[in-house]
Amino acid sequence: MGSPKGSARLQFLAYGSVITTYVLIVIGGYVVFSGSGVACGSSGPDSWPLCSGQFIPSPSIPNYAQALVEWTHRLFTLVVGLFVLGTTIVAWAQYREEKRILQFSTAGFLVLIGQILLGMVTVKTDLDPLVSTAHLAVASGLFATLILNAFTVRGLSVSSNALQR
Repeated sequence: MGSPKGSARLQFLAYGSVITTYVLIVIGGYVVFSGSGVACGSSGPDSWPLCSGQFIPSPSIPNYAQALVEWTHRLFTLVVGLFVLGTTIVAWAQYREEKRILQFSTAGFLVLIGQILLGMVTVKTDLDPLVSTAHLAVASGLFATLILNAFTVRGLSVSSNALQR
């Protein structure tokens, strides 16, 4: 079992994964309802991962404000990715014997990779309704997986504290 000190790091990463994923889903909702989903381009080669062929959208591109909304969603995915990857690395490095944490952490990371690729497909298919719906459904599944992991990590921390008394 990982050390109680190490469990604080795992807790931070697991909880951060949940919170940032929730924020990302909210930003994604704003992308949809603001009509910003293809502001960085659609099916062309410059539309993903770039935004109208640029890493950071330029004020000179059409629909700059909407492009910033779409770009923010993509950029915040990086924040989520760092938390999820960090959780997975700590789980594999320090908690290999905690099978549930290992499973949920790894599943969260793999689903996130799939979700990122599905986001690309969403853009490349000009927001096809079926693909967009799948993108939201997978986001919900990712969120659920990360919540389960956070509860499992919380249970580990509670049991570690009980052992120390």
